[in-house]
Amino acid sequence: MSSVSVTEKLFGRSESEDREGTCTDSSVSRKAVFLAQQGRFGEAIDCFDRVLEDDPSNVKMLNNKGVFLDLLGQDQDALDCWEKALSIDPDFAPAWVSRGMLHRRRNRLDEALTCYDRAVEIDPGSAVAWYNRSGVFVAMRRLDDAVTCYERVLAINSHFVAAWVDLGYARFLQHQHDEAITCYDQAIADDPGNTRVWSLKGGALYALGEYRKALECFDRVLALDPRHAAGWSMKCSVLYHLGMYRHALACADEALEINPSCKLTTQVRKMLVTLIEKW
Repeated sequence: MSSVSVTEKLFGRSESEDREGTCTDSSVSRKAVFLAQQGRFGEAIDCFDRVLEDDPSNVKMLNNKGVFLDLLGQDQDALDCWEKALSIDPDFAPAWVSRGMLHRRRNRLDEALTCYDRAVEIDPGSAVAWYNRSGVFVAMRRLDDAVTCYERVLAINSHFVAAWVDLGYARFLQHQHDEAITCYDQAIADDPGNTRVWSLKGGALYALGEYRKALECFDRVLALDPRHAAGWSMKCSVLYHLGMYRHALACADEALEINPSCKLTTQVRKMLVTLIEKW
């Protein structure tokens, strides 16, 4: 399933600018992201520390500092930041979300779910909180609960691409292929350059036996990323079903050049060679 970007974890940057201190918090967070993108994490954390020296009760900056410490693998230091933020404001939902993310990555699913439950209780309009909550349910194999979360996300923000993608994949797993394609189309409308969505849509069409339409999807994947090994492998499978064995073999060769260790594509290639030799 999809993930939330680093900048979406930083809070105090998208709230209304007329709130006292928000503009300063937002510019500090933007500068920190810029420094982190250059690998200058120490300087990024210094940005938050400078604000906290003058304003030690700034829960936004405590949360954001925790996010960067989390990215550096400093779990306890990150948790300490969030604990401090929540001791100041127990209803600061972003800190609950941040804690949940750390627990989720460490596979502490019950702890993560507790954090997200609290976050959505405090702020039921947080699309990020609902989306991250869905990831815990996926890990717990509670697909119906995950679907409920995706639907809540999309009711809040109908342009949340990752939620459309993951809802589509959930529908695919539930063998609701037409519904899955509808979700993928929604994602593509907002993010037409997303190779994962095109690949998943192609897979759903393939499952329906719509091989020509699936081929169009995989061709789009490869136009966007010619080094997409799975795209070449899936195009190979589609061409095989269309009886275009030599073209399928060429795709298998492309896939194996990129990813020589793919056993399934290797097996398909051997089968294609045998079919062509008999033909």
